[in-house]
Amino acid sequence: MRIVRPVVAGQDRVGIVVPIPEPEAGRLGALRARLGDEFAMVPPHVTLVTGVPVTDWNAVVDHVAAVAAAADPFTIQFEGTDTFRPITPVVFCKVVAGGDRCTSLHAALQAGPLALPSAYPYVPHVTLAQGLDDAVLDQVQEAQSQDRWTLQADRISLFGDVGDNDWKLRATFPLGVS
Repeated sequence: MRIVRPVVAGQDRVGIVVPIPEPEAGRLGALRARLGDEFAMVPPHVTLVTGVPVTDWNAVVDHVAAVAAAADPFTIQFEGTDTFRPITPVVFCKVVAGGDRCTSLHAALQAGPLALPSAYPYVPHVTLAQGLDDAVLDQVQEAQSQDRWTLQADRISLFGDVGDNDWKLRATFPLGVS
């Protein structure tokens, strides 16, 4: 697979995620929109890699395709909430099963053309609220604390950003298919 849109070397950043399908995507997106979260337009997802600068999209696409082909589909189970506060103002759905598979994908993806040290340890999660005041984050964390749901992770999506936080889907790769 090759990228259709031309890119300027050194300007793009990559994001690789496990997309969240409906009906959970709509439910989680609507929650963020109701809260006035400035990132509500970002579709719900489990981040695998983000913000890594890209100079050779073809190498990245080949790398992501190879990692996806080598990984079998798996189940991710979410239960309850947690937060990254006080480091960052984020409340998220906790992964209670399948996190090890997300971590393995993260490690495999963040190699080769995407090798870049992470600023923080990798924690698989789905963001519920970000950048809001503590009282709102506390309310979200409590209100969603009993939430339980499951996701069949059968694909990963590759996004690109040219530095304007306007992430565009570049390609989607099924897991376990070469």
